[in-house]
Amino acid sequence: MAKSVDVAEIIASQRFGPFHVRIIALCLFVQFLDGFDTQALAYAAPALRAAWNLTPRDLGPVISLGAVGTGLGSIFLGLLADIFGRKKIMITSVVVFGLLSLCTVFVTSIEQLLILRPLTGFGLGAALPLTFVMANEFAPFKTRARMVAAMACGFAVGAASGGLLQAEMVPYFGWQGIFFVGGLIPLVLALALALFLPESVRYLAARGGRGGEIARTLAKIDKQLSFSPDTEFVLPAEPKRKGFRPIQLFRDGRAATTILLWFTFLMTLASLNTLNNWLPVALTQAGLEQQQALRLTTLFQFGGIVGVLALGVLADKFGYAKVLTLAFIGLALFVAATGSLGSWVLMLAIAVAGTGFCLVGANNTLNAFATTLYPTEIRATGVSWASSFGRLVGALGPYIGGILLDTTELPLVFFIFAIPAVCGAFSVLGLSRARLTQQRSAASAQA
Repeated sequence: MAKSVDVAEIIASQRFGPFHVRIIALCLFVQFLDGFDTQALAYAAPALRAAWNLTPRDLGPVISLGAVGTGLGSIFLGLLADIFGRKKIMITSVVVFGLLSLCTVFVTSIEQLLILRPLTGFGLGAALPLTFVMANEFAPFKTRARMVAAMACGFAVGAASGGLLQAEMVPYFGWQGIFFVGGLIPLVLALALALFLPESVRYLAARGGRGGEIARTLAKIDKQLSFSPDTEFVLPAEPKRKGFRPIQLFRDGRAATTILLWFTFLMTLASLNTLNNWLPVALTQAGLEQQQALRLTTLFQFGGIVGVLALGVLADKFGYAKVLTLAFIGLALFVAATGSLGSWVLMLAIAVAGTGFCLVGANNTLNAFATTLYPTEIRATGVSWASSFGRLVGALGPYIGGILLDTTELPLVFFIFAIPAVCGAFSVLGLSRARLTQQRSAASAQA
């Protein structure tokens, strides 16, 4: 009789080791690309505006459509990841993104950008949510939040690197330089993912029939693990359910959790997309020189790196909900303060870094939190669709931001930018209560 082995229990009980470092490194580089691309147009915007004689209102639709493309990519590619596997879809996303980024170098009009940026976003759409899924599905229980947080630093590092790189390249390569670099790196990374990234063993166990591959991957995590050829790898805590996977996001008491999670992602990504893309322009409008504004904006990302790591450690100790609520409150305060500081560089640096600490940290902590809310068979869909909703509807943020920067005084603009953070804090509180209700219902059903 074949022996059944609980894959989830084995992974959760492992010590953190070299295998986990490999997962972190590969997913970190994917996050790096997402951060690099998210900020690419923002860092290119001052030079692009000068070259093409554009206003913030002209660039607003381009930025928004890029976010729409990313949201659509998350919907379709995230769903395919639950069908065909996390690894295949992640590699496909990275390759498509790299090729389209290279194409951006050759555009000559705003109309061409309006077509290409959504397609580029679509290519990268599923990559970032899938990094959280992969890291979560391989993470030991005791270090899960910290492992995910370490991986998630890649986003902020990528975004900050783009700013520093663009500040140095503008005099020599113009606005196109950042897109050339952003197109080459993904193609190299795709090869590394194909060679070194394993498929999620939780996914393989949920699909069934690939016990040999599961056994080989588990042996890489711990060389002392060995299994007979007839071993059956299972996920007993996650019974299989038939039917269209997205429908399951709203079944079995998950409807309230899913709706609140989508709203929280909306508040987070609307803020992230808006501030990521308009901070350099807003700082130049406040009186800073172009290169000074670019360098100061990188503090948003460096603050984000610290925020990701700090909130990851705190989440392991105090729980995701408490940490996220406090992060959103801090975010509202820092954003509201930014618009009232004029060109006072020191205080702007503190406010921008604090905004990055809270916002980038909250965004990545929310992604990690989301992976704990769904069973394996719908996890990629659940996280990707929540992210997609936030990106699609939140795409209005950069568009509205461009209009506000054209028509409204900076202090009022940033006060308006702070409102989603307040809504996010209340949303997390509701999400925590909905999750507790769902857990109680599940426990009652089992009893």
